[in-house]
Amino acid sequence: MEFNNLVDEIGERYGTYDPFIIADKLNIDVRWADIYPRPYGDTMYYGDEPVVMLSNAIRDSPERYYVLGHELGHVIIHKGLTAYYIAKAKWRSRSENEANKFAISLIAHLYVEENGKLPDSYKELEYMYGFPDIYGYEEI
Repeated sequence: MEFNNLVDEIGERYGTYDPFIIADKLNIDVRWADIYPRPYGDTMYYGDEPVVMLSNAIRDSPERYYVLGHELGHVIIHKGLTAYYIAKAKWRSRSENEANKFAISLIAHLYVEENGKLPDSYKELEYMYGFPDIYGYEEI
């Protein structure tokens, strides 16, 4: 799947790449909860409606952007596949990878939106938006 094209379409449609604004415009319920220690985010469904849970541990952290971007990836890319995702470990790994790629593309676009240029380094994205540390990466 070409995530940059999908993210471009979303940004054009909603006028931003900010995952919090996109979630709001998609009527996705985002809630903060005491999720400990990880994951920092999770997506559940109430009927057919997604509810994204984010950990209070990242509420004031730039990591909240990346984590919500990741969860939006699940909602947008994997809609309707929740039961299959839970049942199949191979699919779970693939869908986590796809959600990560979606989040990376979304947040890189957000950086350009807010700064008018590409970042000078990956570390800039880690610092500003909580990109995972590629050298000591932990799952979301």
